[in-house]
Amino acid sequence: MDKSQWQRRGKWLLSVFFLVAVVWIVVDRGRELDWVEIGEALRAYSVATVASSFALAMLAYLACASYDLLSRHYVKHDIPTPTVLAIAFVSYAVNLNVGALLGGMGFRYRLYSRYGLSTAQTTQIIGLSVLTNWAGFILLAGLLLLFTPPQLKTSWHMGHAALQGGGLLLLGIVAAYLAFCAVFHGRKREIRGVEFQCPSLPYAGAQLALSAVTWTAASASVFLLMPDSVPFGPVMIAFMASGLGGLIVRLPAGIGVLEGTFIALLGSALGHGKLMAALLAFRAVYYIAPLIAALLLHLALEMRAKSRAALAA
Repeated sequence: MDKSQWQRRGKWLLSVFFLVAVVWIVVDRGRELDWVEIGEALRAYSVATVASSFALAMLAYLACASYDLLSRHYVKHDIPTPTVLAIAFVSYAVNLNVGALLGGMGFRYRLYSRYGLSTAQTTQIIGLSVLTNWAGFILLAGLLLLFTPPQLKTSWHMGHAALQGGGLLLLGIVAAYLAFCAVFHGRKREIRGVEFQCPSLPYAGAQLALSAVTWTAASASVFLLMPDSVPFGPVMIAFMASGLGGLIVRLPAGIGVLEGTFIALLGSALGHGKLMAALLAFRAVYYIAPLIAALLLHLALEMRAKSRAALAA
């Protein structure tokens, strides 16, 4: 068995392990749920709270969609800014709800090709966007672990010192990336027939800033829906951990992964009913509403692309 086969098998086993763990947590804790309590908690939300949570969710989407704007300098295309943001918004919303293959990749290839970009150019955009997203994630995760390490169960055998050490390691990775960009910016390398160029240091700084806004705004969106007694730090850690879990367990909309992660990290400090109510409300403002908007926006983009093609013919 060659190396690639071992990697695929290892990734599959890891996915199965996380999936089983998530299912076990949700089912085990789900027996304790009081759906009457959940309904009452949902009805208790004010319009202002839900609207504020939705506004933060849209800020996260706008920052994430702006990843594609950053790549224009390297990909060198002239698609207007509103169109780039619209394509990225559609792709991100579908990616969250359906998966990366159809959303983050499929919709981008489809829509960018309709506006004249080659497959190689779209691949460059996707690659830079993925790099931007996870560079900021690593930065924030490092800062959270270093300055506000979560209080884990004693059975996990991981104290604050170990978590802070992990935070320093993550921050070291970010520092190494910045140093790499400072030294090797402009260098080009071909990967599977697609040419990638090492970003400059200012570009890397913009990547970190935009990604940090994305993860922070999304975390704040779910935080607003939590009970007042819950601090922001643990909520952000739980949300980012669920994002990492969703990367491993490829389930549509991270179903079960989001809930399982929050229950595991915050369930002991909160009533499960209020926690589940907050997560259900968050799914509505961060997943469902943007997906509906994205599908309508996709239709508009397709119609505009057809009009452009007809005028060019």
